[in-house]
Amino acid sequence: MSQGHLMKLARALLGRAPGFRDCPPATLDLLVKAGDLRELHKGEYLTRRGGSFDGLALVLTGAIESSFTHRNGHRQLVGYLRPGDIAGFIGLLDPLGHVCDLVACHACQVLMLPKHRLLPLRAQHSELVQACEAQLASRSRILYERLSADPSLPVEVRLARLLLSLASLYGLPRGNGILLDVRLPQSDMADFLGVSRQRINTALRHLQGQGCIATSYSRVVITDTQALQALVTDP
Repeated sequence: MSQGHLMKLARALLGRAPGFRDCPPATLDLLVKAGDLRELHKGEYLTRRGGSFDGLALVLTGAIESSFTHRNGHRQLVGYLRPGDIAGFIGLLDPLGHVCDLVACHACQVLMLPKHRLLPLRAQHSELVQACEAQLASRSRILYERLSADPSLPVEVRLARLLLSLASLYGLPRGNGILLDVRLPQSDMADFLGVSRQRINTALRHLQGQGCIATSYSRVVITDTQALQALVTDP
């Protein structure tokens, strides 16, 4: 994809992003012009936890994994950044390093918005401040919803909560069900919940047996949303 097409894509994605879609078109035009394109290869880090991240990054194509690794070597998966998602808001508020690792799941392209260009625009256009606040609020709600899950609950219930949360972010209609438009290998689901892959495998088979989901090649389709929701609300 040419540079011109990527910049048009960046403008279109910003125009749909929570908070930013409420900004005047001219403001978004200025924001895109302030950015630099960057390409990442599969497995390449955009930044590491604690590392410098000077600005914002808008994902244009592909997907980026957000995670961190515990001292014992266990990976804690936080989520995925897909086209239209933006990383780096906390770094605009404090001088500390980035809160997690950002690594490309496969080849992807991002628009980098350097802090030294972004901050003057924020100072001149208050709507950009409100857009950043809206993004932070939305992300915080999703994160707190996940943190509120009782770790003493059965893995099946915690997995059901995770799938419903991902459906709100990546769900696409598929017949009478909802396709999660993101690859979800069992290892990733395990790292989301901090359990073993074997426990996830058992939980998936349970949900499939209940008719709640169908799985195939790291793809998940929620086939009965009400049954999955009932499992969460009345474990």
